[in-house]
Amino acid sequence: MSRVLLVSHEASRTGAPRIAALVARGLVEQGHRVRIVSQRPGPLVEDFAAVAPTRVTPLWRTLRRAWARPGRVRSRAAALLEVGTAIAVVAAHRPDLVYVNSTSSAAYVRAATLLRHPAVLHVHESGEVLRGFLGRVGIDGLPGGDVRLVACSPSVADALVGLGAASEDLDLLLSIPDATRLAGAAQQPTKPPRAVVVGCLGAVEHRKGVDLWLQVARSLLDSAPPGSLRFVWVGGGDPPAGAAALAGVEFAGASADPAADMARFDIMTLPSRDDPFPLVVMEAMLLGKPVVAFDVGGVSHQLGDAGVLVPPEDVESFAREVAALVADAGRREELGARGRERAATLFSWESFEAGLGQVLAKAAR
Repeated sequence: MSRVLLVSHEASRTGAPRIAALVARGLVEQGHRVRIVSQRPGPLVEDFAAVAPTRVTPLWRTLRRAWARPGRVRSRAAALLEVGTAIAVVAAHRPDLVYVNSTSSAAYVRAATLLRHPAVLHVHESGEVLRGFLGRVGIDGLPGGDVRLVACSPSVADALVGLGAASEDLDLLLSIPDATRLAGAAQQPTKPPRAVVVGCLGAVEHRKGVDLWLQVARSLLDSAPPGSLRFVWVGGGDPPAGAAALAGVEFAGASADPAADMARFDIMTLPSRDDPFPLVVMEAMLLGKPVVAFDVGGVSHQLGDAGVLVPPEDVESFAREVAALVADAGRREELGARGRERAATLFSWESFEAGLGQVLAKAAR
């Protein structure tokens, strides 16, 4: 079995790091000797360490400050420092394979290439985000050398092909939710009748469509009976200006247990402008929550006919579909049951682990 250095760009409880934890678990179960490096500390470090020996990248504070400074010269210096740190970490571990989970950690791809180690680049980004992370560490287009590309969704695979990836050098490994982690939240006792909760889970930022979500909230709350409807956003980041004054809207902040928060939603919304393969959609499906989302990234592949999709940034249609579900508890239950069955069938641990084994076998050739 191989010695694998697994690199996560951070240790937050967001999508890509949680996939890194599942990758680590799968590799260990297959008998590989795994070491994990996170480029930032965070709450998921404990989860990583429960699976395999884990460390945070040296100089992470210095690197964070370096990237925060504007200017082309400073960006070049930050890139050199990050690549140099990655070279030192890879050289110290002497792995048979470097598994880089996210193009945000592309410095480790460069390090592996320079040190002539095979590498896997597991891509969770698309479009300008993908190109930006690669370009900032001096990778033009796609990495060359002995690097195996893995896409987390069909839309990301399409983006990689658009950048010149050959199909024989590209694997599709669909992200999956951690069903074990969600099991407890799904079994929470039923509460007495209350306001219908329309929820969203994610960082409070433009890419996630927080402004679009607030437009939907305003339009529906204006016509709803007082106390009958609540909009709740769970995730880190500062709420937009004026949001705190909106009655019926709550920004709950980051959560130590997002699954428990989602279990209290009646409707899950995804107002993202860009989201290649959001874990929160599959988690909502496993929890039996109906989903209303903009048709971006790989969300249509996730939902199929088990949720509601509207054109990107079409706030009026989004609001209309949410309102229809608010008024129809039976349809909420029907979509939730359909989503739970679809998620359990398509996004299973067994399929993920089998796909991961195939990726490692190809990367080791």
